[in-house]
Parts: sequence; C-alpha cells; structure tokens
Amino acid sequence: MSYSGSGGGKRLRTSPSEAEGSPRRRRGSPSVYSPSPSPYRSPSPLPSPSTYRSLSHSPSPCRSWSQRPPSDDDADDLSRSRGSDDLDRHGRRPAWRPHANKELGENGRTGEFSVRIDDYDRLFTCKACRRMLSPPVYQCPFAHVTCSRCHEEVGDNRCSCCGSGNGYGRNRVVEEFLGRIRFSCRNKVHACEAFLPHHEMREHEQTCRHEPIFCPVPQCGFASRAVALTTHLILRHHWDTIRFHYDENFRASALTSTIFQSRDDGELFFLDCFSEGRGIALSMICIRPENAREQEFVYELKTPVGNGDRRPWLQMQSTARNTSLRHGLGEKEKVFLLVPKDLPGTEDGNVEVCIRKLGHQRDSV
Repeated sequence: MSYSGSGGGKRLRTSPSEAEGSPRRRRGSPSVYSPSPSPYRSPSPLPSPSTYRSLSHSPSPCRSWSQRPPSDDDADDLSRSRGSDDLDRHGRRPAWRPHANKELGENGRTGEFSVRIDDYDRLFTCKACRRMLSPPVYQCPFAHVTCSRCHEEVGDNRCSCCGSGNGYGRNRVVEEFLGRIRFSCRNKVHACEAFLPHHEMREHEQTCRHEPIFCPVPQCGFASRAVALTTHLILRHHWDTIRFHYDENFRASALTSTIFQSRDDGELFFLDCFSEGRGIALSMICIRPENAREQEFVYELKTPVGNGDRRPWLQMQSTARNTSLRHGLGEKEKVFLLVPKDLPGTEDGNVEVCIRKLGHQRDSV
C-alpha cells in the first residue's frame, strides 16, 4: 500500500497482492481508512479473546481437567478408549479393577485378585480375647470389634471392651470380608493346595495328609514326608537304614546313625544317643506327623555285658516318644538305657532292638 498526492490531496493505492489478502468489502458500505500500525506504536494492552485463547500456555479453567484425583470413571474411560472389550455376563462394562493382577478363579471365572494385607492379625483380632475373628462379628461406636464368644460371655448386648450399648451391633461388612478371605494351608510348600477360611483351616491342618516330618540332624531343616526323608538321610547325611517287622528282634549299632523303617506301615524310628556320665544313654524316637492318629509304640533295648555264652544282659523297656521334630529333638528323655563305656562286651556299641505297636497283629505265615 502506498500514498501519492498532488495539490495537497491524497489518494490511496492498493497493490493486487494486498487486495487479494484483504477481506472483500460489502457493496454500499463506506470506505474505511485503516492504515497499518506503526512499528513504533505500542501493542494493544489486551488482545482479543480469540488471540488470548491461542496464545495462552495454560488452558482455560472451564476447558481444563480438574485437579481432583483420578476416579474409577476416569479409569473406565481410559480402558474404554484403549479398546477394552471385557464385559460381564449381563453385557455391561464392569467397574475398574486392578486387572494387572487379575487371575482366573475356579472354573475359569474371574474375580480373584492377588493382594497383600499388612498386619492382618492386628486388624482382624478380637479386642477382648485377642483371638482371630470369625463370623459373627460385633462392633461398638468406639470401633471395638469383638468375636461372638466374648459377645455371649458379656451378654446384655454390650461391648465387652468398654461396656457401651448404644449403637452396638453386628458388623456385616467385616463379616462379609472375613467370609471371603481364604488362607493357604501351612503345608502349601509340601504340595497342599487347600485354600479355606480361617475358622476352617485349623480343622483341615489337623488332618492334612501333607503334614511333614523333619530331619533329625541338627541345623538341617529338611522337611518332607516319610519316603523323601529316608532318601534324604541316606544320600545327604549317609545314614544307615534298617527295615524291620514289629515284634521281631534285630541288631543295631548305637555308634552309627541309623534310621529304622517298619516294613508293616512305613513308620520311622531312630535311636537318640547322648553321653551321660561314664556311659551312653539310648532312647527310641518315632518320627511322625503332628496330626497323625495317636499311636503308642513300645520298644525294648538289650545289650550284652562281658564275654561267654552265659554273659548277663542290660535290658530296658519303655514307650517311644512321638514327634515330628518340627522344633528339634527338644529335651532329652528321662527314661533311657545307659550302656557303660568301660564294661567288656560293649565296645562295639551293638544293641538288640525290638519294637512293638500296640494293637498291631501280624498276619500268620
């Protein structure tokens, strides 16, 4: 655009390029002279709203996301935008879940999640008796949660901790939560796959067939069933093995670590030998699971003293101690056979053993 004039008059000339870039003027509208702004002129203090929105680095408050924490609906939208096709049996999209840890339940059904609850014993323990809670559960307005046993002992529909009666009643939420929690058996590492509520797990563990027995060697810690323990003692600790029948005598050495296994039912025994004064004390231990059916075994130990055919014998009879050795050998037996070290005929440490199972009857040959 340029200016030219003669005789004090001015005429406006417009170049074709400028004419093309400028908006077309309506017919009949007056001409408006709008010279371009001078480069030395200060810009407008406030730009137009459209310019404000385009130049602003932060979006308008009405257009921006709220600063609130993300909700389940936001996660649903995100899951939907990513093309999630998980629908429930009614054809509806389920609420958001931590599906990164989602697992298939029984019969291929979803709904099981791997979670961790810290300090479960403190959260779900009766405030009065300190036992683990199981439905029904009662709670007062002061958040004292008590079990049904304490509720029945106190009576009068009052809290067993503070005596409050107003607002005291059953906590259905905690009951539902406790009813849904499943615990693994303590023998899970020994191939037990049971998952049961807490109030049912004790009964299960009393009869669990995966209950282990432990290695008698101190500081070993190996635990398994009878067959695996026998193999472990032979290969790892180089123990000898003697297989026997009940009510039959057999010879064993008190100076060698030996495991005795019954040919009749597979029960395991071994001689616990320890020094006692000037002799060696011998007692019999039966290694069996803690939840095994109660059974009594009687053993008899005899060792010759002196030489010759008419030599005397030291003899002792007692009841074998049943233990799984979960906590080691524990205290030494108070009843044992003491074999003197300096008597002739006892140098080799051989003893004659006979084990009887009460109520057991051998089949006649």
